[in-house]
Amino acid sequence: MFSEKRANVLPRRELMRGKTHISRLFNQGSRLKAGALLMIFADSRQNGIEDCFPMARVLFTVGKKLVPRAVDRNRIKRLMREAYRLEKGLLSSLIVDEAQKESLSFFMAFLYRGKVETIPSLEGFRAEIRRLLKNFVTKRVSPSQLGVE
Repeated sequence: MFSEKRANVLPRRELMRGKTHISRLFNQGSRLKAGALLMIFADSRQNGIEDCFPMARVLFTVGKKLVPRAVDRNRIKRLMREAYRLEKGLLSSLIVDEAQKESLSFFMAFLYRGKVETIPSLEGFRAEIRRLLKNFVTKRVSPSQLGVE
């Protein structure tokens, strides 16, 4: 019962911190685009960190040049966090690889690239993040994980 309530949380330990990790992600990560969002992602082993517990670490950012007012930037980040929190269940097949008995860890950054005049609604962000995560999962999941021989 308690685990059902806690299924859609975004704890602090899942938020990406640290200048070195972030700069490595931006320099070495792969990119996916969907609407007003850009997703940069990398495997933690690719990013130079070996002993990471299994999960996806995530970062949300909005450029100051695109959205000059801090109030608008904070609102956009809040909406992106909430949309990710609701859609992160799509990543559950990737976090623990049952076939290889290996835990995987990923770093992701969501960058807002839209215009300030049209801040998308929560549903708009959810659709874009859902599309990005589905593309990410299909790129990262091997045929053995899907049950295909």
